[in-house]
Amino acid sequence: MEKKEWSNTPEDFPKFLPVDSSVIDKMINDIIPKMLQDIASVLGIDDGSEIIVDYNTMSEIISRVEKRRVYFYIYYEGVEMGELNEASLICFWILKLMPFKHEKVSSSTLNSRIAYTFFLKILFYVANVKGKEVNVRDAVLDQLLYAFKYRDLSKEAIMALAESLLS
Repeated sequence: MEKKEWSNTPEDFPKFLPVDSSVIDKMINDIIPKMLQDIASVLGIDDGSEIIVDYNTMSEIISRVEKRRVYFYIYYEGVEMGELNEASLICFWILKLMPFKHEKVSSSTLNSRIAYTFFLKILFYVANVKGKEVNVRDAVLDQLLYAFKYRDLSKEAIMALAESLLS
């Protein structure tokens, strides 16, 4: 069989294999504390440890983000997805799949607040690393929280929004 120099048919690409559970566990254990840090004060609850995490849903989120990483590599010709896009995708899936629960806070409020605070943390982190600034005013923050809770945002919209808030 003659080797092709390029490919554009699905059969020529390997199937995505499930991410090893130890990798998923490590990623979840790394990311959850970052997401839940200071969330109790944001939500007005006593303790963030009261928040229940559905680890099966978080595993699915991590797996979906990893699949998108491969998609980026293929679709954007070797370009890496990057931390900002990765965090944006995690936020999208948190909003969609709602992996966090609390008996005193509605799931939509809890998950939108967690996604919102994680999104902002990543924006400021990436801005700091890249020597950029985050361009948000209070009105924008209010609209962002509203959009995370009530609007139907796509993965691409959240990624574009994240990129547009940096200068």
